[in-house]
Amino acid sequence: MTDVAVAQLTRRLADTPPDFLADPATVAVPAVVSDVLLMAGGTALDAAAAAPFEANGPRWQRLVLVACWLLTDPSLRASDPAALKSWLTDPALAKLSQLVDPQRFTQDPDRREELARLTLRALSLRPANETPAQSADRLSTVDSVRRQEVLVAAKEAEERAAAVRKAMEEQRAKEAAARYSQV
Repeated sequence: MTDVAVAQLTRRLADTPPDFLADPATVAVPAVVSDVLLMAGGTALDAAAAAPFEANGPRWQRLVLVACWLLTDPSLRASDPAALKSWLTDPALAKLSQLVDPQRFTQDPDRREELARLTLRALSLRPANETPAQSADRLSTVDSVRRQEVLVAAKEAEERAAAVRKAMEEQRAKEAAARYSQV
């Protein structure tokens, strides 16, 4: 397993050229993905493999473009082309694009770190100078998808607790009314 510096990847994301943030309608996203795969020693996308990169929404396409820029970093170029393609089509990347504006992955330090760490994990690479536990802990602190899941679970738990409180109050009111009517 190769160690890759997270700071190097976040710096690259901060330096993302405007072309990679352009409106996906003006960029041939499958061609960019094919170029990344070719740079890694793989093959270009055929029509069937290119279809998802044309069909999914613009937020996802824009995040794919940002991820492609990241994947051309010299420390990642030698990655397995199949792993690169798998990461670019990963449902987690699509979910992430729905939660976070893709431009934030170039502007916000935490989002840059999140994308860098998610990419390393997807490519089975380890952040330099970190143990697996440290790496997992740091990713959990910046993981937008996990944060959203926790927020949804907390909201559901609060709603259940409110329903239980309401039911208990109604039961107390019934008991009090029963005592009052017996007097």
